[in-house]
Amino acid sequence: MNSKSSFVYLTLFAILLIISGCIITKVKGYTDLDYQNYRIAKIMVRAPNVNFAFGELIEKSIIKEMKRKGVEAKSFLITFPPTRKWTNEQISKQLIHKGFDSIMYINLATSNSSSQVVGYINTGNAYAYSNTAYFSGTTVAMRAFRRNTTARVTVYDIKSANVIWVGDTSTKAQGAVFMEDKTTTDSMAKEVVKSLLTAGHI
Repeated sequence: MNSKSSFVYLTLFAILLIISGCIITKVKGYTDLDYQNYRIAKIMVRAPNVNFAFGELIEKSIIKEMKRKGVEAKSFLITFPPTRKWTNEQISKQLIHKGFDSIMYINLATSNSSSQVVGYINTGNAYAYSNTAYFSGTTVAMRAFRRNTTARVTVYDIKSANVIWVGDTSTKAQGAVFMEDKTTTDSMAKEVVKSLLTAGHI
């Protein structure tokens, strides 16, 4: 393999390292002693402390994973649109009337992203004209992308308002392809539902 081919392959490899990556979510949860054998049948999903777009993504991701496990789940934003103020009493009465036994709150704690220059790719061409050598080229910075998101997830018994299960989530993403909000919410939802399944609530 000549030096030019080696340079091309090394350049492509470096680019792949930068744009690729991984996403990992960890969940640490606890079940209340009075709800050790409690199984969720129908749950409302709410993300109260984020903007509408991100809240809708979180709710949809959780609902999708819940339905995969056979649990009926609905979006709070759709059921109780933010066009008016809803009291806790109004919400509770409607949820009980519609057959919900629990409600999940996803409270976002932190969400931040960063990028860092980890190297440079130099490309160019050299040529000769009238005994004079010329060179033209460009330098492109290689950046590593990272995103960290943490949240507190709490599942309540609607009738008593007691906590059934509570857990903290930590999602770490690395690589340009893992920077989208939906990628984060999907990873978070998958692990939260997995934790509830392990705890016996699904």
